[in-house]
Amino acid sequence: MAKPWVIVTGATGFLGSQLVRQLRKEYRVYALGRRAPRDVGLEEGPNVVSFRVDLGDSEGLREVFYAIRGRGAVELVIHMAGYYDFTGEDDPEYERTNVVGTRNLFELSVPLGLRRLIFVSSVAACPFPRRGGTVNEATAPSAPIPYARSKSAGEDMVRAYADRFPGCIVRPSAIFSDWCEYEPLYHFLDTWCSDRWNARVLGGRGESAVPYLHVDDLLSFCVRVVERNDEIEPSEVLLASPDGSTSHRELFREATSRFFGTPRAPRLVPRPLAALGLRVREAWGRWRGRVPFERAWMADYIDLALDVDAARTRRRLDWAPNPDRHVLRRMTEMVQNLKDHPDEWRLRRLRKQVRRTALPTRAAPHGPR
Repeated sequence: MAKPWVIVTGATGFLGSQLVRQLRKEYRVYALGRRAPRDVGLEEGPNVVSFRVDLGDSEGLREVFYAIRGRGAVELVIHMAGYYDFTGEDDPEYERTNVVGTRNLFELSVPLGLRRLIFVSSVAACPFPRRGGTVNEATAPSAPIPYARSKSAGEDMVRAYADRFPGCIVRPSAIFSDWCEYEPLYHFLDTWCSDRWNARVLGGRGESAVPYLHVDDLLSFCVRVVERNDEIEPSEVLLASPDGSTSHRELFREATSRFFGTPRAPRLVPRPLAALGLRVREAWGRWRGRVPFERAWMADYIDLALDVDAARTRRRLDWAPNPDRHVLRRMTEMVQNLKDHPDEWRLRRLRKQVRRTALPTRAAPHGPR
């Protein structure tokens, strides 16, 4: 029996390229991405056909789908492509890629007769709960940041197209690897494991916290969603996340312990003073033409915790993150990579940034190849 075809968007990104490698063992994959597959080490073969295309280019995407329909039936679409940054600014790419690009994809998917379209949103689209509260599958994606608004629009589209194909919504937490390919975590470790003036500074009580998920756990989650596709309800929301969250203070203790051999004592800066410091640093950086990663908007989240309760998803999928991949347990590997391979550590971050922002050199697809 021939293996079924699956479309993966964002296939040349950090997450999408790894998902393609995972799925090609059991499925045939149409890999849609903004970059050439060879640029990310994605080999094509009998089970992978690549198209280089920008979802915001409706005509280029239409050509790709015309070619796909001529090759046979597609059962699933996994929509991982999306733009994000940590500037806090409303970049036009949120609308062009995350909203218009998603609409283009949905419209062109209607004639495929899909068994499912899996839309990858984010836990970060949800607002931080009040102290003691949690985010769960029923939480509305109403966080007041541009990225969240674009993901909320995508989730609305899943429901709007429910009469044309079944969809579901996957909300991952912050995805990291042993090379720390998650930008905030990269900056934390790069600062804490150094002798800079701010190497021991934590804002507020150090209780700012989000949930982290290892990339290997996200891959196993996506495979489980594909395997259990027929059991998922229309427009169902699933959380790819551990329960709870991990604070800056916990990360700081573990990182400095692994790097220096003993945990350092943090210097806690009261929230009002930390907020002022962020504003001054950003203004100074803009004047110099070198804006730091830390921005003034981040002060609003000092000592807030994005605690998650993903119990319903675990029951629905019979899936749970591997405890050995928890971010605190993986700190040994991350810090060791930072110490032993600092150039590769920084190069991987740069590669990820390029993958996130790269556009095709022309609107038409550069494939299949």
